[in-house]
Amino acid sequence: MTTLEERPKLIVGVDFGTTFSGVAWGLEDCPDDIELIQTWPGGGNTTSQKVPTICSYDNERMKWGYQTDQSIHPGKHQRLIQGVKLLLDESQKFRYLPASDSQEIIKDLNKTPVEVAGDYLGKVVAHAKDVLTRRFGTALQTMDLEYILTVPAVWSDKAKDYTRQAAQRAGVPLASLRLLSEPEAAAVCAIRTIQPNTISEGDCLIVCDAGGGTVDIITYRVKQTNPLRFEEATKGIGAVCGSVMLDERFDEVIKRIIEKESNEPLPQSTARAARKYWQDYIKPGYTGPLDDGEMCELGYWIPVPGVSGIPNLELSEGYLYLDRDQVKEIFDPIIRQIEKLVAKQRESVKEAGFSTKAIILVGGLGASGYLYKRLQAASDGIQILQPPNAWSAVVRGTVIRGQEGNQVESRVARCNYGVQMRVTFDPKKDRADEHLVWCPYEEEWKLERRVTAYLRDLKGKSVAESEPIRMNFYRVVGVGQSLVFHDNLAFSHANTAPKVTDSSVTKLCELEANLSRIPKELFTKKTNSRGKQFYHVSYDLVLTPTSASLLFDLQFNGVSYGSVRSRY
Repeated sequence: MTTLEERPKLIVGVDFGTTFSGVAWGLEDCPDDIELIQTWPGGGNTTSQKVPTICSYDNERMKWGYQTDQSIHPGKHQRLIQGVKLLLDESQKFRYLPASDSQEIIKDLNKTPVEVAGDYLGKVVAHAKDVLTRRFGTALQTMDLEYILTVPAVWSDKAKDYTRQAAQRAGVPLASLRLLSEPEAAAVCAIRTIQPNTISEGDCLIVCDAGGGTVDIITYRVKQTNPLRFEEATKGIGAVCGSVMLDERFDEVIKRIIEKESNEPLPQSTARAARKYWQDYIKPGYTGPLDDGEMCELGYWIPVPGVSGIPNLELSEGYLYLDRDQVKEIFDPIIRQIEKLVAKQRESVKEAGFSTKAIILVGGLGASGYLYKRLQAASDGIQILQPPNAWSAVVRGTVIRGQEGNQVESRVARCNYGVQMRVTFDPKKDRADEHLVWCPYEEEWKLERRVTAYLRDLKGKSVAESEPIRMNFYRVVGVGQSLVFHDNLAFSHANTAPKVTDSSVTKLCELEANLSRIPKELFTKKTNSRGKQFYHVSYDLVLTPTSASLLFDLQFNGVSYGSVRSRY
């Protein structure tokens, strides 16, 4: 009989993307054997490393991925939900029209983005389990499944928690789930791919993860090569300027050209056919203006079914002609945004006292030949690298992370975190009109709205997953009263962490610490001058900053009493 200790672990990586999502898997003890799921419901005989992040509802039944292509009626307006991932981060400003339209569709369905994302991920997870069952048969029941789900590095902690909720709705047990930042997953895969010939200790590598919705840029400094270990060299940056913005600009160009001459709205079926050709052929193959002597198409014939007989348009048998200059105008504003992000990151690396050795491009847009050329032209001799399988680097990296453990020894804190608390009033240095409250147990005045920082003044500085941050608190609670405590975790983007709750401090979530499992005889029992008995309970909240989440542990007298619940 297989014991719990002997059960093999299967790592399942899920790259939940804005436009496409992917799944990879591998056994924990087989680090060189990673497989991608490449067949999807509704895809027929076509194989693809990813499936479209698109879905629709027929009453409560969801169609997802390639199934939505089969259900589209050419003459009807389709209520497809696209870009739902972007809707999970309320703090991000995005201009992607399909996501905005999807927000209205989701509202009409009386659902939330978390529910829709959870339903979509549920389909992805169920399909992954079906594939694994056909691969391993009944042996799958003897394995422990660990899921690693990626999130953009630029996302807020609240958005990451929404992602966790969506995964739970999808049927993934929270105890079996980990979040990993997308650029870190991509870096693990890409650096491992190029390592044998180009990587040395001390090298700084900028990883540009240009995906469907977001572009994340983080710089890693190699600390050792065998085994591979690295650290964040400076604070990463990012923005919502992925390839979906190119799709939207293409849609606008086709719509403007045809509607200007026809004076009629562009049929949705025509727009879909044109966009599919753009996504399948033009966008991935465009390399920019032609060099002298280069043999290539001078332009593109784009299918526009249903459009004909319009004067002043270059139409031929249902195809519209776009020249390379028009395509360049679609690309250039988005490419310039990415160039600015890369330049800003290079400057940050320089300010940190390091020099950049290479820029590694990953993600769907990261595989663009035009982006490569543009960054190469401004590289000043820095290598621009496009490793193979750039589109699947993120999902491959999740499995590598699960198999080989944490390879990033330290990360740079994005902001300061602190717990709002009360402190004893000191008449020598505190003002008497500052949020005073009376403590009936300790019989003294307390100051409210004070912040004890976990990461005080560490914004932009290194924190290590292997070195949890400990903060001691104490509570006074009457005998017989509840031992479940609630604290507000706040954050501030100010360079210097404030000591009081000012305009720069924002509540992130509520932490629930349950001390009822601790034997009461271990608490210090006191009696005040009025005969009131109370417990003086001293405990530690221990924060571990991981790749894409904050973990909290409750400790009393050095003993862990379980994780602390957080409510956003």
